[in-house]
Formats: sequence, structure tokens, C-alpha cells
Amino acid sequence: MGTVYKEVPDNWRELEPYVSREGFIQDIFRKKKCFFYDACSFRYHANMDGESIDRILAYIKEKDGIIVITRCILMELASSSGILNQEYIQYFRKISQSGLSLYVIYEEDLFQVMEICFSTHAAINNFLVWSVRMMRGPVSTITKTLNEDGALSNMVIKGRNLDNREVYRRFFSSVRANKESGDNLGEELLGICLHILSQLPGEEDGKFCVITDDKNAAGKIDGLFKKTNRQFRGKKIILFSTPKLAQILYGEGYVTDRDLLIEILKFGGSGNIKVLGTRIYDLRSSVISLSREEMADQMISKGIHIIF
Repeated sequence: MGTVYKEVPDNWRELEPYVSREGFIQDIFRKKKCFFYDACSFRYHANMDGESIDRILAYIKEKDGIIVITRCILMELASSSGILNQEYIQYFRKISQSGLSLYVIYEEDLFQVMEICFSTHAAINNFLVWSVRMMRGPVSTITKTLNEDGALSNMVIKGRNLDNREVYRRFFSSVRANKESGDNLGEELLGICLHILSQLPGEEDGKFCVITDDKNAAGKIDGLFKKTNRQFRGKKIILFSTPKLAQILYGEGYVTDRDLLIEILKFGGSGNIKVLGTRIYDLRSSVISLSREEMADQMISKGIHIIF
């Protein structure tokens, strides 16, 4: 029997006090930054020591940011048990106590965000249609869902009946219901959400950010934007890995101590850290593998530029 995922964790009541209940739509437009967590980075950061994560949250707060967890990412965090680990609950608590707004949203909530700027259902649904077409692969939970639901496929792939207000809800709820262990659904839906939000008019490049240490997830999201014709790509988004975030924290003065920088770089466990970047004499980016100590020293000496 496959893993059964729950949209609402069994211990939701423990989490609920730390989740912002209202204001998501307003904050999407009002705030300067929106940080979306992928499951892997959330797990890493939830297990960081106090001072390390304090600096990350201080950075997000200073950038006038909010933190967003999509429903499918929450399902992955609760995993097969349907229960969020206590370290995750404590991290939600820490985010809330830092003064940051933390939202847990259903992916289909973005329809209401887009309604603020676009006057027809067809226009809003078209953003979903193009995102799904660019994201779905030959073998995926999304493809499986659409193959099994002809009416949904007609809307999302063939672009029919796009004046229907329920397209977002039908699509996202259907694919979440088919989530399987080991699939890439969380990151795929995250990419689709970011692709949709990038179409909002009047927002700056880099407003919408993803925190992920999953190279496959980053590649999928980056590929989604690159496959889209330039005139339809929307605003640029930022992909933050923890090493990239650590370099920014040091460069902007949120971290000044080498030992603390090394502590943040422990996110991935033992062994060398692999990043995509350039060194001072490089003309092209490549994969660079260094110990935590060497990586910290390269950051301090400005001998490395981390792309991801």
C-alpha cells in the first residue's frame, strides 16, 4: 500500500496558533518579499541551532518578507504518519515569535490573488494552463491525474471552458489527492504557483523567492521559467539554497563570525558541500565541492560566488 498523505495533519491544532489566519492576499501585494519554503530546506532549518536560524529570520524580516508554506509541502512535511514532527512545530512557533507572518495556503488560493488584477476567469485560468503545460512531464503525478480525468485535462491542457471559476480548485485538489511517496509533486506545484504569481503586474523582479536545497527541485522550477517564451515569463524569481543564503547573510552583515557561518553550513549533514558557482578566476559556473570550513573561508575572502 502506498503512502497516504493528509492535507490537514492530525496535529494541526498544535500548529494553528502560529499560522497567520488572515491577510495573505493583502500581504502578497503589500510586502516586498514572499519566501516559499520547499520541504527539504524547511526540514534543515527546523533543525538548526537558535542563533543560526535567528539570523535567517532576521534577514527575511528586514527584507519586509513573509513566509509561505503551500498545502502540498505541508503534506510532505507530515509524511506517511500524517503528523508534523515536534521540531517542525517548534520552527513554526519560532517564525511566528520572530514577528514574521507565516501563511499555510491551499495552492488554489492564488485564484483570489489573481482576481485582484485580472477581470476575467479565462485570463486567470490561462496562467494555470500555460504553467501546467510547461511543468508536466511524461511520468508524473500531474500527468497521471490528467490522464485519468478527461474533463480536467480538457480544461487544463486543451484550454476549454476557461470561464469556469473552479479550474484552480479542481486541478490542485485533484493532484494533491493523487500524491505518492517519492514523487516530485510538492516542487512541481510550487513551481506552478511561482510561475502564476510572476505574472502579477506592477511587482518587482525578485519579489517571489523559493528556499530549497533540492537541486532537482531547483532545476525543475528554473526549467519551467526557461521553457516559457521570454515575453510570457513574467517577473524573475530568486532560488535560495542554504549556502547561497549564508553567503548573502555574511555579505550583508547578518553574520560576521566565521564559526556561526560554519554552523549555518552544517545544514546538509556531514561531508563536503556542493554548490553551483564561480571562483575568482572562473569564467563559467561549475559545481564546486568544499568542506564547510573551506566554504566559509571562501565566502569571507570573497573568493567564491554561489549561484545555487
